[in-house]
Amino acid sequence: MSSGSDFRDDSMVVPREQFGLLGAYLPPRTPTEHKLADIWCKVLTMDKIGIADKYEHLGGDSLLAASLFAEIEKTFRVIIPTASLMEAPTIEQMARLIDAAPSSS
Repeated sequence: MSSGSDFRDDSMVVPREQFGLLGAYLPPRTPTEHKLADIWCKVLTMDKIGIADKYEHLGGDSLLAASLFAEIEKTFRVIIPTASLMEAPTIEQMARLIDAAPSSS
């Protein structure tokens, strides 16, 4: 996870364990998953997020989703609807959507 974000204050980062997440931490495997994990950590101010952790279980809401999707569009140059969080609420599932989406560049 890089620390060079315009909207992230590392003193506010919440350790993963404080969310009481159930199940093992599954680290990112693909380049898309790695980039998404970094974005999710920045937006949700968490130290690490596994690819199977669900957005809503991490404290994500509609206001944060706007920031999340803005960063996704900027990073991947794809536009996916915010409603996709309902069908792809994990990094693993969202990475598949991004990899299948046509580039907007």
